[in-house]
Amino acid sequence: MPLIRRPPNTAPAPRAAPAPNTVPHPDTGSRPAPAPPMSRAATAWLTAVGIVLIALNLRLGISSTSALLEQLRTQLGFGPFVASLVPTLPTLCFAAVGATSAMLARRVGTERAVLLALAVLSVGLAVRAVTGTGALLAGTLLGAAGLALCNVLLPAVVKAHFPARVALLTGVYTTTMALGSAVAAAAAVPVADLAGNPSLGLAAWALPAVLALAVWGLRPGSWKSAAWRADGGTVSAWSAGRTRFGLLVTAFFALQSLNSYAVIGWLPTVLSDHGMSADRAGVMLGLALIVGVPSTFALMPLTRTAARLRLAFVMVGAALMAGCLGLLCAPLALPVLWAVLTGFGLGAFPLVLAIIGASGRSAQETAALSTFSQSTGYLLASVGPFGIGLLRSVTGGWALPLAVLLALAALQLFVGLRLTRTAPQDR
Repeated sequence: MPLIRRPPNTAPAPRAAPAPNTVPHPDTGSRPAPAPPMSRAATAWLTAVGIVLIALNLRLGISSTSALLEQLRTQLGFGPFVASLVPTLPTLCFAAVGATSAMLARRVGTERAVLLALAVLSVGLAVRAVTGTGALLAGTLLGAAGLALCNVLLPAVVKAHFPARVALLTGVYTTTMALGSAVAAAAAVPVADLAGNPSLGLAAWALPAVLALAVWGLRPGSWKSAAWRADGGTVSAWSAGRTRFGLLVTAFFALQSLNSYAVIGWLPTVLSDHGMSADRAGVMLGLALIVGVPSTFALMPLTRTAARLRLAFVMVGAALMAGCLGLLCAPLALPVLWAVLTGFGLGAFPLVLAIIGASGRSAQETAALSTFSQSTGYLLASVGPFGIGLLRSVTGGWALPLAVLLALAALQLFVGLRLTRTAPQDR
């Protein structure tokens, strides 16, 4: 409270009345002033930590399910249809729920929408502790719904809070996502063994989601319910996605998602069907995913210009094709090499996220393109895990499914090269 000056030889100024937001206190006349609001620096750091923790959870529930799929099938007794449906549900949810993300953010605010998403994710992962196929499917749907919202809104959060560091933060959170996915894939079987059964092992991955929810809830802005609107009006997802650039981003996102979820969903089964133990097959998936950590840092500097981006697309496309070819021709000859190549090939994901994050003149435009490309892309990509599983069931082997993945990897490279001719030349 500022000092009150008095002219000489005058009576003291009367005691100021308590501020409107204080309550009389029996000793001092008013309660102590409330604690000052969190500083901008503290809020920025808490936001950055929250983004990293959210990214850590983006693939934990998916990769842990893939590593435990055969054990779950043995425990719960479901057939090939459900076995193909389980890895497909996340992409279907990403498409359906992801399409509502921008609308939800406009209604309740972006940060509050992320808080809601984390709560839904935590509940969904915890539901899978109940032994039963219905609980597995319901929990996967709920968890994937929370992930879908986070997937779409996270690039907009980065754009809004760190507009000068989009590439850096995108690299950090995609690296963290890859690290979390790899840890979950490698540790899923040991955690399930420790828990006593695969269902409890799956539910254990709700704990990191609860941690992310708690940290995000500490942010002052996470509870604001004010609607989020663009300064120049609402930006629709359709207007952002129907351009040539938007369509190419969507096509590339769909192809890389299809390939990624097919690999994440079925790589352990490919190797175990050829005689590898379940533990080692899960480790191979973990290796493929952990490669994404250094590869993301290596690839992100290449997103600044179209020429460098073209080189990055060639690198990840060639690696993915080589990995698929190795799994097709000699899966157990050099499984570590195939896992490393395939994992590097999955590096297309941070590349397309960087393109989305750098597009648009505002967080609202970024969210609109993110909504269109991710919801549409995941809808198209949902054919991948389910279709690959059905092809394996119909043919009784992996030759045709892996040949299809090889062809899709080549198509992904083609679309990526077209995208570099349309994307902004310098970011």
